[in-house]
Parts: sequence; structure tokens; C-alpha cells
Amino acid sequence: MPQSSETTTAPSVSVALALLAAGNAERAAEMLRSLLRANSQDAEAWHAMACVARAGGDAQSAVGLAGRAIHITPEPHFHITLGLALLALGHVEPARAAVHVAVLGTPRDPRAHQAMAEILEAQGRLADAGQALRNALRLRPLEAARHLELAAFLARHGQTAEALQISENAVALAPQDIFTQNQHALLLERAGRTAQAEPYFAAVATALPHDAAALANYGAALFATGAFDQARSVLLESAARNPNAAETRSNLGLVLMALGALPQAEQELGAACRLRPVDARLAVNYGTVLADLGRREEAETMFRHSMTSAASEQDKARATFNLGTLLLAEGRFQEGWKRFEARKQILPAGRTENLPSWDGQPQQAPVLLYAEQGLGDTVQFLRYVLPAASRAPVILAVPESLQALVSATAYARQTGVTVLPAGAKAREYGAVAACSLLSLPHVMGLAMPLSWQTVCDPASLAGAEQKTDDAVLKVGLCWSGNPDYRFDRRRSLAPDGLMPLAEVEGVTFQSLQKQGEAPSFPILPLPEGDMLVTARVMAGLDVVITVDTVIAHLAGMMGKPVWLLNRFGGDWRWEKGSTAIGADGQPHNLWYPSLRVFGQSEPGEGASPWQQPVEAVTQALRALVRESAGRRLLRQKTPL
Repeated sequence: MPQSSETTTAPSVSVALALLAAGNAERAAEMLRSLLRANSQDAEAWHAMACVARAGGDAQSAVGLAGRAIHITPEPHFHITLGLALLALGHVEPARAAVHVAVLGTPRDPRAHQAMAEILEAQGRLADAGQALRNALRLRPLEAARHLELAAFLARHGQTAEALQISENAVALAPQDIFTQNQHALLLERAGRTAQAEPYFAAVATALPHDAAALANYGAALFATGAFDQARSVLLESAARNPNAAETRSNLGLVLMALGALPQAEQELGAACRLRPVDARLAVNYGTVLADLGRREEAETMFRHSMTSAASEQDKARATFNLGTLLLAEGRFQEGWKRFEARKQILPAGRTENLPSWDGQPQQAPVLLYAEQGLGDTVQFLRYVLPAASRAPVILAVPESLQALVSATAYARQTGVTVLPAGAKAREYGAVAACSLLSLPHVMGLAMPLSWQTVCDPASLAGAEQKTDDAVLKVGLCWSGNPDYRFDRRRSLAPDGLMPLAEVEGVTFQSLQKQGEAPSFPILPLPEGDMLVTARVMAGLDVVITVDTVIAHLAGMMGKPVWLLNRFGGDWRWEKGSTAIGADGQPHNLWYPSLRVFGQSEPGEGASPWQQPVEAVTQALRALVRESAGRRLLRQKTPL
């Protein structure tokens, strides 16, 4: 009678299983075959061969080998392997029956409960599967892997908050374990908290510096934190190691877009599309860079195809929204406003107070009109408040920083318009429906941009600063926007990039910048306060020079001369679709006639693309100084 496998072969089987765990399945199988030639009744060896077969994807062989082991010695853990092999073959109920034997035979073995959870999940018995995982965790509360398994299960079924709490326990138990750190980071990413995942992905990438996937995850996390230069370096390394990773190439392309390297971004995003041609999300990314490069016809084709493809609703919404901004840039406003509405499916909900949407039709009950996106968008679309008020009483909700400004305009003095106080609810004022300011052109059927209105006359601003020296031009400067905006690197410039302006004589400069470092040339600081304070400062200026921020909109709303330093591939509202040639033969913006665009002629990174538009603005400023001096001289010579 042969001796038991535990006394003769278990150590060698353990070595074989260790080899399998290390990835050397061939050597493990060779060792196990040698053991079985010596002892064909070695149940542990037959079971280990089943494990090798499972690892190699041969579930059918694994079933036969595990069955052979059970026939010799019906150990409970042999039934686990049998059950999981049956599950791989789609035999779910037989799999459950096999693992049930293991659970009954060794109720304190967490592996049995883990296997049962996998089978129950496949059967759709999610509550039972979750309980099985909690049973395994209760048996081994100090094993990080048990926490991770439960966390992954919860995340798969939408219980993200609890999943993250349990995953944090795993990290606390195994703070140096790379697998644990990686799994926790992936859960954070799934929850939309990619920036918080960055230190965990960083640890994994440090431990696995040659692993393309680890580098790809770290690069994506760096992108989410706004560390674009470092993200580019990491993603380039990942793409070099695995050039066929579509997700990596796409993320690299988006990073390059944020940096302003549009031609290189087009190459990477195009490569990602070719690697995964049926992925609508990658197609939308590619279409976006094509649009920024001015290849709008190609971009439109990409967007329209993605809208009708077998894509997720989110990807279809992104395609539709991007098509909307492209159409608006082209001046195709009627369809553009309609497609622009898709933003509501992909952006955070506005301040609707859960009121039903207003359809633009006349009614007696008040309508809440609410601000939705940035301050600039709010200022631009305020012009639609008065037409809306002709159809229904309006309760106007704007960000607190704009409240005093709006109250000082014609909007607040219009019959039928009430500016909602901070913290108040529109329902308290009788509102029965709601509409975003950005949706007003669509719901009211106003195809073309509503022309500029005199609603914020600088002379009417109480306390407006007055010029004290007619011989000196007062110029307002704003050189950067909100750094949290993904493409802020492209629209903003370093303050000393405006240094050429300081060489123009007969000018004093006033900062209109609320944050960031100041240029090294003399400039008056902006007083603390809200947008009304800024408007009062602006009222005493001769001209405003700004990048694409709310300052451009505020100056335009006031009718102040405003010179916009615009990035290549800039916002739709500064493109040709919003431009008309005036009687003077010069292009004029349809939204703000006092606005003049000085755009980058080529895409690029850093200060270089700004040199040409800054030089053009400098020359325009010199011409304005000469013109002002000429008018002043004419006044001196004209008899009273």
C-alpha cells in the first residue's frame, strides 16, 4: 500500500506549486509528472497538475485532473479547484455543488468561501456572494487580500464608497505591498478620484520601473493632477515599451493637447484610434484635436459617426457636445445650440432646485434662470435674460461674485427680473420651472447671437475711478485664467511674457488679475473684492488686454475696448462663426463689438506661440498712444 502523499511528496508538490506561482508552469508540470511516475496514487500531485492546467487556461483538463485527485483522496480543497474549473467551462450549478463540499468540509478555509462567492456572483446571487466574501474576510481579517477581494466585488456592483473604505483597510494592513497599492489606486480611479490615486500609482511605478502598465497608470494620474510635463515623460516611456496600448497613446495625446503640442497630440490620438477603431471615446478625443487644428470637416465626420455608433450614452453625449461647439465655431448656430445641450449629460448639474425644465414658452409663473459653467459663460449669456423676461417672470441666480455686478446692470432694473439673493431658494419666489442661461438660445429658438446691449454703462457704475491724467493711457492687463482648467496652460502666459508692452511710453498699467505672480514691470494691483469692484476699476481704463477669461467678457459687456490674446484652437465664441466684417472693413465679434482678437498663428508650447500676438498688441498699443496724443493736440488747438 503506498504511503500517504503528505509524508512522501508534499514538500515536492509545494515546490512545484511555488514554481507555478512564480510563472514557471512548464517546470512545475515537469516536476509533477516525475512525482506521478514514481507514485500514480499521489492525490496532491494530481491536484497540483489540475492547478497547472487551470493556470494555462485548460479548464477541461483541470476538471479531469481534479476529479482524479478526488477519486484518490476527497480533500475539500480539491473540490475548490474542481468547482472553479467547472465554472470556467460554464457549468455554474455543478461548480456550486463542488465548492459547497469544500465549504462544508473546511468551513474555516477562506479560499472555499472566496470560490463560492465567485460562483454565486456568476449566478447573479449578489447578496449571497457578498456574504461569502464577508465570511472569508471574517476568517482572515489581517489578510489584505481578503479586504481587496471584497472591495473589488463592491466596486463592480456600484458600491464604490464602501469599496474604498475596505480597500483603505487593505492598504493599512499591507502599506508596502505593491499589488495592494495598485488595486487601491484602481478603485480610486474607478471612483473618479484619479488625482488621489497618484501617490499609489507612483509607488507602483517606482517598484516596477519597466512595466508599461504601471507607467501608464501613473502617467494618467499625473495628468489628472495637472502635472503635464511629468505625465508626458512617464507616458512616453510607457508608450515606448508598449506602442500598441491604445489607452496610453490616447492619454499621451491628451497631455500633449494640454501642453499645446497639437501636431504631436494629433499623431498620438490618431494612433490610438487606429489601434482601437471601434472605440467612440478615442474617436471623440481624436476629433477634438482635429477641430483645434482647424481640420473641422474631418472632426465633424468623427463626431457624427460616434453619435450614431454602438457607443455608450456618455460617449455619444461627448460626441454630440463637441459637435455642438464645432458648429458654433462655424457659425451654424441653429443646430449648434441644439447639440450644445448634450453638455447636460456630461457636466455636473446646475442649480435647478429639481424644478422641471422650461421650454421657452410664455407663462405667468416665474422661471429660475441659473448660471451653469464659468463666470465668463455667465456674463456672455446674461444678454438672454431680457428676452426671457418678455416671456415669463425671471428669478436670476448667479454666482455670488457676480451678484453685486448684475444688480448694478439693466438686468436687475428690468420689470419681471428678480436677482436671487445668495442662499435663497427660487421656489420661495414662486419659480415653477428652471433653465440654464446657456440653454436660452435653444429653448427660445434664437438662432443667431443676440447683439450686444448697453446694460453695464461704465459711467453708471457708482464709485468708478476716473482718469486723472489725460496724457497717459490706462491699460488693464490680465494674463492668466483659472489654473484648474485643463487647457489653462494654453490660454495663459507668464506675466513677463507681456514685457514688450512695458516699452511703450505714455502708458500706465492696471492689473485685472485676481491671482498669480505679477509682472516685473510697474503695475497697479487690483483691489480686493468681487466683479463689481473689478468693473469699477475697469470703468476708468482706456483699453483692456487680456487672455480668454471672464475679464474679456466683463470688458465686452461694458463696451470697453478689449484686446484678446487668444490661443491657437481657441474657444468657439472667438472663431469666425462669431465674427462679421464691419463697415470699416475690419472683423468684429458678434458678441462684443468692442473686442478685437490677437490670436496665435501656430500651436506650440510655452512662451514661443505668444510672441507674435504680444508683438501685434504692442504695436496696436503704440498706435493707440499716438492716436490719443493726436486727439489731445487737436483739442488744444481748437478754440473754445
